[in-house]
Amino acid sequence: MTRITKTLLLGLIVWVIPFLSSFFVWDVKANAPSIDIAWFYALMSLTGILGFSIAAYYQFKDNKNPIKNGWITGITWYLELILLDFIFLVLLFNMSLSSYSHLLMTYLTPLVLCVLIGYLKK
Repeated sequence: MTRITKTLLLGLIVWVIPFLSSFFVWDVKANAPSIDIAWFYALMSLTGILGFSIAAYYQFKDNKNPIKNGWITGITWYLELILLDFIFLVLLFNMSLSSYSHLLMTYLTPLVLCVLIGYLKK
């Protein structure tokens, strides 16, 4: 498996774990969470960090140039997460762009964490 394929597949894990978990608490008729919004965001944070932790472990496990890999991984995952959410949330589930836009800031967290892991591993 090439490095970019591995990075993209691990990025998919970062995205899919919170995405799938949201189905358990989403009311399709109301097009809103079936739980309090604060609990929904807490669930998304928890499952997001769980997915990130799993992916980061495998991404940074054996690494010869951790700083470079941290930057490449962070930017790749950022773009991948933004693109996947745009495709699914905006195009398929008709989320408004104004509701979607906060994710541009939210997904900076994995980027920053990947860069920090790279520097810490150095």
